Amino acid sequence: MQLSLFYDYESIYKTSSFFQKCETLFLAVEAITDEKTLRKSTGRLGYGPLCFLKALIYKNAQQIASIPELIRDLESRPLICEMIGFPFGKLPDSSNFYRFLDGHKNSEIQELLYKSNKLLLEKGIITTDLIIADSKPIKANTKENNPKNPNRSLNKNDKIKWNPKATLGYYSYIKQPVGDKKKKFSFFWGYRTHVLVSKEGIPLVEITRPNNFKDHRVAKALLRKLCQIYGQKKGRIFLGDAGYDERELYNFIKKNLKSEPYIAINPRNQQKPKTMGPHNRPICDGNLEMKFAGTCSEPSRTRKKFVCPIVHGSKKEKKRLPRKCPVNHELFCSGKCYGCTKYIDVTNDARSQVPRESYAYKHAFMLRTEVERYFSRMGDREAEQTSHFNYLSIRNQMSIAHLTLSLTALAACILKRSDKIRCFRSFADAA
Repeated sequence: MQLSLFYDYESIYKTSSFFQKCETLFLAVEAITDEKTLRKSTGRLGYGPLCFLKALIYKNAQQIASIPELIRDLESRPLICEMIGFPFGKLPDSSNFYRFLDGHKNSEIQELLYKSNKLLLEKGIITTDLIIADSKPIKANTKENNPKNPNRSLNKNDKIKWNPKATLGYYSYIKQPVGDKKKKFSFFWGYRTHVLVSKEGIPLVEITRPNNFKDHRVAKALLRKLCQIYGQKKGRIFLGDAGYDERELYNFIKKNLKSEPYIAINPRNQQKPKTMGPHNRPICDGNLEMKFAGTCSEPSRTRKKFVCPIVHGSKKEKKRLPRKCPVNHELFCSGKCYGCTKYIDVTNDARSQVPRESYAYKHAFMLRTEVERYFSRMGDREAEQTSHFNYLSIRNQMSIAHLTLSLTALAACILKRSDKIRCFRSFADAA
């Protein structure tokens, strides 16, 4: 086999979208860092902290499962080593990567995320008028998460060995055979990474906490951080699933942030009145579910208004309804034939004032699936199963995973591919 002794780096770079992707991603890292950004860890690393940060971002971008696998990958890619700052053949030991993760404050890495996002905001790539909250489980590296372990502990008061910060929590519902009505659930020891994502799918603020931290309390802290970093914005919409359905969070968003909490109802948090229909709207005298007609604000009270569905329903809705009132109500048959009207008093109740029946709520809530796609893009980057034991290392690991997706958007902007800010695999491909 005959090989060339010399390689034209520029030619390889120009003809390979993979190397363009990596080079641009590292340029994005350099755009938000300087010598004072990351302090050097204690001990002798041999290389600057920026080299280790680039290597770990490359690990996340390539979805490499662990640090030993990262080193094996770099050993086969001399050009990537040069881009990162590691001379080929002189790669640092894996212990240096672990020391990097354990030797920096989590706030230092989070600060890089904020710098990246501020650049994206200046370019008009992302906005903060609508934010989406969600969390993802992180299984701790312990035998207690092995379902085949006969001595597995399911006592939430226990402290597991090597992972004392990990706590027991719900993981998923186990589907049962047809006819088996008994519900079964799976639990795990570990943590959860919480994030607020923009409607463009870019992480704005994030934090990793033990599994027993309630979603709504973590969301409250993240919202404070969001306003501190990006400024408060009146009328901002907060989207969350039923896990955030707590009155404390509603009141905080409504009163303190002057924003709109669009949160799904958790049936376990309420007792549905008998007069309400399947869509949480009142039932009229004719046993028909009424139509939402807006919120009426008065000096002394606030009420939701509901009207006759036969008179005020859309053409599509009227096809499923009778033409006349089933009980021949006088308001339907005389005068202006406006039909029945009912009100629900929601005074001083931010949770009840959410217009879940309105088109604006339904249209905005459709965007909540963006956070599901966001976690899907994170993939197997040790997000479901961490190989670390130290709590700080796990937090830094997840912060770098979130930072990678923000830097992907920034790298796409450097290449003037703003339509590819979410395409972490192909943002450097030819148009």
